[in-house]
Amino acid sequence: MSGDSDSDDCDMPGLVSNGTDGAPGAGVALDEEEDLGEEMYVDSLAPAVDLFSTKKFKTAEDCLEHCKEVHGLDLAVLKKRLSMDTFSYIRFVNYVRSESPSPGFVMSLSSGAKWGDLKFMKPVIPDDPLLMFNFEEELDPQDEEEENGFEIDISRELNDEIANPRNFHNQLSTASTNSEDSCIASNVTFEEDLVKMSLDKFNDLKKQFDAMSLELREKDNELKAVFEDMTKMKGVAQTLFNSGGEAEKPFAKTKHKVVPVSEARTVEEDHSYFQSYAHYSIHHEMLSDSVRTSSYRDALVNNPDRLRDALVLDIGCGTGILSMFAAQAGAKAVVGVDCSDIIYQAMDIVRENKMDDRVKLVKGRLEETELPYEKFDIIVSEWMGYFLLFEGMLDSVLAARDKYLAPGGMVLPNRCTIELCAISDHERYDSLVGFWSDVYGYKMSCMRGPILADASVEVIPKDLVVSNSANVLDLNINTCTVADTEFSSSFDLKITKDCELTGILGYFDTFFDLPTPAMFSTGPQVKPTHWKQTVFYLPEKLPVKKNETIPCKMVCKRMKTDARALKVSLTLDDKTYRYTVD
Repeated sequence: MSGDSDSDDCDMPGLVSNGTDGAPGAGVALDEEEDLGEEMYVDSLAPAVDLFSTKKFKTAEDCLEHCKEVHGLDLAVLKKRLSMDTFSYIRFVNYVRSESPSPGFVMSLSSGAKWGDLKFMKPVIPDDPLLMFNFEEELDPQDEEEENGFEIDISRELNDEIANPRNFHNQLSTASTNSEDSCIASNVTFEEDLVKMSLDKFNDLKKQFDAMSLELREKDNELKAVFEDMTKMKGVAQTLFNSGGEAEKPFAKTKHKVVPVSEARTVEEDHSYFQSYAHYSIHHEMLSDSVRTSSYRDALVNNPDRLRDALVLDIGCGTGILSMFAAQAGAKAVVGVDCSDIIYQAMDIVRENKMDDRVKLVKGRLEETELPYEKFDIIVSEWMGYFLLFEGMLDSVLAARDKYLAPGGMVLPNRCTIELCAISDHERYDSLVGFWSDVYGYKMSCMRGPILADASVEVIPKDLVVSNSANVLDLNINTCTVADTEFSSSFDLKITKDCELTGILGYFDTFFDLPTPAMFSTGPQVKPTHWKQTVFYLPEKLPVKKNETIPCKMVCKRMKTDARALKVSLTLDDKTYRYTVD
């Protein structure tokens, strides 16, 4: 399904081992990736204000990426250099907002003393999205390149002067060249590795040294006390966040859990989603998609031996078309479930076609609805969204599979894959992205960012594809889990002609592995479907040559603020771009 698909029985965006044998390069995308630099970074519903200007961003991740790319503020480097934790990060953000230091000054610091005062724990901006950024998990300094330059360690310099008289001698010699400071050297003489001075001078230096030593000890004790307080505060905070479960160790990095849509959103919160499937227009569009609808019909009707006398569950039944296909194929009984009001029209449709003796329809969210049978032989659903995973309706299918599928039963479709390829579409790119360079004689460059950040859903002609297709995800619907819907995959694209790349195109293929198999593709090489294709446009056109191989990587995760939306990180030639699919 998509914004253009049958309703599911439940509700829907600047990168795992899925239990299948497909998707080359697929791997765990939970702890090892950014987030979409994660950012990736914690997504926020409120706009995030830049640390060094008044510019606003859709998410905290975008804001911090801007700080890094435009202002040169690299939080990963600061985190590693200053051993920053969540609380020092919070103080840092409020320090920058209240004191307005330059980015260069901040990056030159060798300690976090500037924001050490607890007064910086108070937010400067109420509900500041940057303060909600998951600093410790999203930014892993081990994944960053080593910082260039040198750190300043004042204590080492002081110790060096004390332990190496020659250094002190060199400084005094330099100082003696200045007439106003020549008196300093007049009381001191040097012989080989010995320094001779008057007793008064020695006593004076000793007093200074003792005073400095005492001050260092006091500062050290204060620092230890602060660290102890922060450890206690962090422990308390983690206990609060880990409600209902055993508290984690204060500095333990927890494994990210993918939360099913039904747990992330209530039916009331998803009301607008369900309502979007109550209108006839969306069902007209889906039923008019002959590739989609005829493929489901062929999979069911052309396999009567598999359907005969079977109990069938249709999840997100919409108008009931799949339920009627199953009944036509010989199913003993079919139960259709949908949380949208379209189900009332579906009941009329079933009665009009005299199938109400075998097809029963139930309104409600599947996870919260009681069904007339305990087990089903076949579960069928048209759950796919844009880029396959948008809307998160697969969660309900997997929940139904685990609860209702009988031993030896089957989920249809049983397999889905995601493919990526490169495109060169100058006309579309110039009209969408390049348009903002000259709007009636004015530059509107700031408009490019939001457009580039959102993946575009459109039909791309096959002659604009300029590479092979690479498989990045292969889901076995009979065995996969919700966690498998977040993935990371490295892949190569081999260019087929000299051109400039304008974007990466994503599409999915769907398989019904039955005695009489069926499948359909949403790719650009075949007849378009209502899912179209998903295009991730590049910020700038990328010149390439025929037979050139482009190393790539994709990371796909769910948005934390919208369980039905996706955030995608796409890396080409070591440059990473971030997108949302919403």
